[in-house]
Amino acid sequence: MADCRAAHLGPPAGPIRKPFGEALMSESYDFDVAVIGAGPAGYVAGIRAAQLGAKACVIEKGELGGVCTNVGCIPTKVLWRTAELMLEAGHMDESGLDLSEVRLNWPAVSARRESITGTLRKGIASLLSGNGVELLRAAASFTGPHTLGLEGAEGERQLSAEKVIVATGSRPVELPVAPFDHEVIIDSSDAVTARELPESVVVIGGGYIGVEFASIYAACGVEVTVIEMLDRLLPDMDEDCAREVVKVLKKSGAIIHTGTRLEEVRKDEGGVRAGLSDGKEASGRQMLVCVGRRPDCEGLAVQEAGLETAENGGLKVNRHMQTAVPHVYAVGDVAGGPMLAHVGSREGVVAAAHATGALTAAMDYAVVPACVFARPEIATVGLTAQQARERCEDVVVRKFPLRALGKAHITGDLDGLVKMVADGRTGQLLGVHIAAVGASSLLGEAALALQLECTAEELAQTIHAHPTLAESLRETAE
Repeated sequence: MADCRAAHLGPPAGPIRKPFGEALMSESYDFDVAVIGAGPAGYVAGIRAAQLGAKACVIEKGELGGVCTNVGCIPTKVLWRTAELMLEAGHMDESGLDLSEVRLNWPAVSARRESITGTLRKGIASLLSGNGVELLRAAASFTGPHTLGLEGAEGERQLSAEKVIVATGSRPVELPVAPFDHEVIIDSSDAVTARELPESVVVIGGGYIGVEFASIYAACGVEVTVIEMLDRLLPDMDEDCAREVVKVLKKSGAIIHTGTRLEEVRKDEGGVRAGLSDGKEASGRQMLVCVGRRPDCEGLAVQEAGLETAENGGLKVNRHMQTAVPHVYAVGDVAGGPMLAHVGSREGVVAAAHATGALTAAMDYAVVPACVFARPEIATVGLTAQQARERCEDVVVRKFPLRALGKAHITGDLDGLVKMVADGRTGQLLGVHIAAVGASSLLGEAALALQLECTAEELAQTIHAHPTLAESLRETAE
C-alpha cells in the first residue's frame, strides 16, 4: 500500500516571491497579465500579479465580487445569521429571557444583505485601485491567443496581453425536468435575492447549498421538503457530522426524502408539485433546484485561443493553473476543482505568481477546509475516515461529543461532535470533522494542524483556554 503521508500531502507548493522590480513583458502588449472575471479568484489574481510587478487589468461584465460576494457565500451567510438568531430566540427562555414576541422582518433582512454586499464591492474596487490594477467594465472574449475583444457601455475595443487568467466562475446546473422560470422554479441566486419568503418550498438537492437553504427556510418558518437522489444528505461530508444536521432539520419540521429522484414537475395556481421516484408527491409554493454548479465559459470563445472546454464545461489545468495553452491560466470554479471561494483565491495567487515568473508556484489541495452553515455548522478539513482507510494501512478514528463540554452546556448548544482521523503508525492527523454551533471558528486551528503535519499528541499537549469550544479539539486529540 502506498505511504499514507505521501498520499495525504500531495505535491509540495513552491515559493511565492516577488522576482521582479519593473515591467515584466514586452512593450508590444497592452498588459502583462489580463484577468477575466472579478470574483474571489479573479480579483485576487489581478492584485497579486500587480504586487509581483506586472501591469495588470481585471475585466468584469457584472458586479465586482462574482457569485461569492453577490449571490453566494456572503449574502447566504447574511440570511443564515438572521435564521440563526431566530433559532436562538426560540430557546432564550432557558437563559431567563422572554423573547416570545420576536417577529421576522424579511424586507429588513434583504436590505441588510444588499448593504453588506454593496460595501464589499466597494472594498474590492478600492483594493484593485490601491494596487494599481486597471478595472475594465466589459464582457471579454478571445479573438486570438493573446488578444481579447471587449464589449461594454463604452463600446467595443481590443486589448492584448502576454498572459491571460480566466476566472469566469460557474452557474447553477439546470434540470431538464425542472427548467428555471425564476419565479416558481428558482435557482440559488433567485433564493438569495428574494424580497419575500415563500410559505413552502421543495428543495431539490441535499448537498451543502441545498442544506444551507433548507436550514434558512426552516428556521424562518417556511415548510421545507428536501429531495436527494443519493442515500443521505451532505454525501461529501463526514457521515456522523451530516447526521447531526439532519437530526436538527427533522426537528424543525423538514420532510426529507433520500434515495429519491425527481421525475415529474407540474406547476399550478398553488405553486409546484413534484412527482418522486418513490411514488410520493411533494408540493410547495416554490421549487429551489440546487443540484450543483457548472463551470462557465459561455461567450469566451476559447477556441480562438486554441482551447477546448472539458466535458463539464470548464478548462483543464495543471498544478500551476495553466491550461493546454501555457500562457492562458484558469482559476476558481471555471477550472473545475473544489468550487470554494477560498480555494479560488489561492489558485489566483498561484496563477499570478507562476505567470510573473515564480515557476515553482503550484497548488496543493491536500488541506482544503470547507464549511456548511446549518444547525449545527459543519467544519471539515482533510480526509474522512473512509478516505483514510482507502489510502492507509492503519487508521485511528476518535470522536468527542459536545455535550461532554462545559462550554456547550453554558450556551445550550449540546448537539454535535468533533471527530479526528489519524495515521495509526505515526499519530499524524489526517482529517478533522466538526459538527457544532460555531464550528467554522475552529477550522483555522484544524487546518493549520494538518498543514504543519501535526500529530494528535502534539495537539493534545497544546493548552486550550477554558471554558471554550476550542477545548473540544484538545479533548478529541487526547
